[in-house]
Amino acid sequence: MWARTKAIWIAKFKPSADVYFRSLPGARSLSDLLSDNSIWINYHPTLMAYGQTDAVGGNEIAISAISRRMGRWTVLGTLVHELAHVDGAPAGSSNAAELAVLACGMGKARERSTGIDDPYTPYDPTIQG
Repeated sequence: MWARTKAIWIAKFKPSADVYFRSLPGARSLSDLLSDNSIWINYHPTLMAYGQTDAVGGNEIAISAISRRMGRWTVLGTLVHELAHVDGAPAGSSNAAELAVLACGMGKARERSTGIDDPYTPYDPTIQG
């Protein structure tokens, strides 16, 4: 619940979030995605990744026990990353979904420019997919 509330706050007070999400293939804002009742967010206790979306452009998101154990900021970063996939960010070799985390203010520009992860932010420049 905290992650959803914080994501709503980000959509309202960080214009870069909506701008970035509108640039994705689905062209929906973060605000639009968060208010879409057809997007289903589940807890997945056995998933071996931070999160998963049923398909690019799909509407079912799983948040893993791994994310939950790492803390609420990781859950928030995972939620934003997976919402980017719902909005059409490609999976696989693209980092478009992880860049959504950066656009939402949960990372440092230095991480993106150097490719070195700061473990104190949810953004991870090494994540592809």
